[in-house]
Amino acid sequence: MTNQLKKMTIPVLIAAIALSGCSSAVPAASGDTSKAAEPEFKVSTDPVTIKLFANTSLTDVEFQKFYVEPIKKKYPHITLEKLSGKLENLIVAGEVPDLILSDNDWHMPLIALDLPADLTDLLAKSKLDLSKFIPETVQAIRNLDPKGKELQGIPVGRNTGALFYNKDIFDKFGVPYPKDDMLWSEVLDMARKLTRLQDGVQYVGWDPRFPDHIMSPYTQAFVDPKTNKAIVDIPMYRKVLELFQANYEIPGVVNGKSYAYAAETFIKDKKLAMMADWVSKILTQILDADDDAAPNWDMVTNPTFEDRKGKGRHTLANMLIITKGSKHKEQAMQVIQHLVSKESQLYMARFSRIPALSDPEIEKVFGSENPKLKTKNTAALFKNPSSPTPTPNKYDKEVQELIRGMRAELALKKKDINTVLRETQEAADKKVAELMKQ
Repeated sequence: MTNQLKKMTIPVLIAAIALSGCSSAVPAASGDTSKAAEPEFKVSTDPVTIKLFANTSLTDVEFQKFYVEPIKKKYPHITLEKLSGKLENLIVAGEVPDLILSDNDWHMPLIALDLPADLTDLLAKSKLDLSKFIPETVQAIRNLDPKGKELQGIPVGRNTGALFYNKDIFDKFGVPYPKDDMLWSEVLDMARKLTRLQDGVQYVGWDPRFPDHIMSPYTQAFVDPKTNKAIVDIPMYRKVLELFQANYEIPGVVNGKSYAYAAETFIKDKKLAMMADWVSKILTQILDADDDAAPNWDMVTNPTFEDRKGKGRHTLANMLIITKGSKHKEQAMQVIQHLVSKESQLYMARFSRIPALSDPEIEKVFGSENPKLKTKNTAALFKNPSSPTPTPNKYDKEVQELIRGMRAELALKKKDINTVLRETQEAADKKVAELMKQ
């Protein structure tokens, strides 16, 4: 995501595109479902350009391969164009995109800009079958409308959490590899064995990333919708911070001002043994690295606390949004229809795009065109169902930023957990109150 989008807090998205196999198919009028056919969706075939704005690392190569080429083959009269630049500048200049690639975590800023159109009528007209999608992805999008009436996007992919690990570091210190369905306490025990200074190199066992990552399976809102008070100083965040504090207390984890290591230390420096994160982001970086530059890695399911064992992180649905300002809504819907067709999505899944379509066949071929995934535990991505998403609030990102700031308070300032929770709660409430006055 570009810096200007970070400033706007517009949706951060993954290049993952997902599938709706037979979602564009409807049974024959006779009731015979043995033969599926694409529904009749009568739309003008006059030449038209559909403009797409992607809040993601969607490269020009990916855009051509997964969007432009299949759409041009299916609909020769439709030309896809990817917009770039600041979204607000595009809108002011009259360059309102027809489609926006986004996800449910970053949808509220788009609502604030009054961009997403309600797709309910277009859905009925196109006969796109939402029952073909993984139910959690559709529900996550429906949850974006507090009234529960509008559908402001169509799921075209999803993200999931996983624990990535460096096999060479485990081998170096004789520690058994992680397994699926681990507890955070087990990860912490491994971290104690893997955080070592060896031959002048400081290895770090585990980076827990952010507190809200650990909270993800709990469907925990950032802001109380009834009181507009932040939700920070609660028992679950205390439990999460105890985990962070225990990790920071391992000698070697905090070095000077360094306490968070994330992707670069794992992928480039190869000094981090374990890191849990959203798969699409990390997987893209690992697969893009040269063979000799990438770590000797694998992955397992996202760890949890005992009471969430077998549950994945909250549902992160990638979706395509048609804007209210689009003059070509029906053609934009045709684009969506084809991108979520089984034909298109099987192809994209083979190139490591996590599907939103509920189809074992698609999961089976995931990553099959990428030799770097041949021996990897890709089944971990599909093993556990995702957890429900909380109702979003327009002040979520500001509160989330303060919650993530609690790490430095523990690691560098050595504050106790009670103080960190109290001060962050107060700061978050103050921030929300200020924003409400604007």
